[in-house]
Amino acid sequence: MKANRAEAHSPQDGTACVAVEGTSYASGFRSEWHHHVSAQLIYPSRGTMTIHTGKGTWVIPPMRACWLPALEAHCVETSTRLDMLSVYCRGDVLPLLPRDTSVVQVSGLLRELILAVQESSPAASTDQRFSRMAMVLADQIKPQRFPGISMPPPLSLRLRRIADALATDPADSRTLHAWAEELGISTRTLARTFEREARMTFVEYRRQARLYAAVTKLAAGEPVSSVAYDVGFSSTSNFITAFRKATGATPMRYFREAGTRA
Repeated sequence: MKANRAEAHSPQDGTACVAVEGTSYASGFRSEWHHHVSAQLIYPSRGTMTIHTGKGTWVIPPMRACWLPALEAHCVETSTRLDMLSVYCRGDVLPLLPRDTSVVQVSGLLRELILAVQESSPAASTDQRFSRMAMVLADQIKPQRFPGISMPPPLSLRLRRIADALATDPADSRTLHAWAEELGISTRTLARTFEREARMTFVEYRRQARLYAAVTKLAAGEPVSSVAYDVGFSSTSNFITAFRKATGATPMRYFREAGTRA
């Protein structure tokens, strides 16, 4: 792991209101659970990362980022090499920033502002120009219209078996009734358990698990047609429809915007 850090300071009190830290990780990396005193935007400039929080799990490809409020416990992992930029925010910029964990689309302007702060010299970062830059940067951090592809936080032991099975094989076609028989409970009870714990139906949860698995495959360059069948969709068109409903874009457009071939 390697890191570098640059900051833009507020001239009023001399404390950093925006700090950018670049870090690289090898494939297979998984961090410990941790949190930061400052709010944080985690932006993968290369590679795709998975962010775990107590509120859920998100897959974040390049040109998208994950916004984490201050003190939000989280864990980062990646199956490929990951270069990421962490934008730490505090002080005067906080009123401009989201209150909840969310996915942020990294526009060309936001990316250039992040890089400009990262490349600034410590001596220059105390002037008015960098204070204004920090405020514009913070103003560009907005949750995307669609929530993205995420999974709910860890489920109870009863549902964990289903979650683990779908994580291992997203194409697992067992129905809610089949799972209820395997778990020794009624279909009605299992359905209610999903709605209570996952806040979605079993069918919605399975679809989300399949989309979640698909993002990593697409980010690795696998073609849409093969990914659709690999994760359990009956056709490419059904997969594209579900993907667009979740993200607001087709897989091709989603990863073209991210600068990742799909």
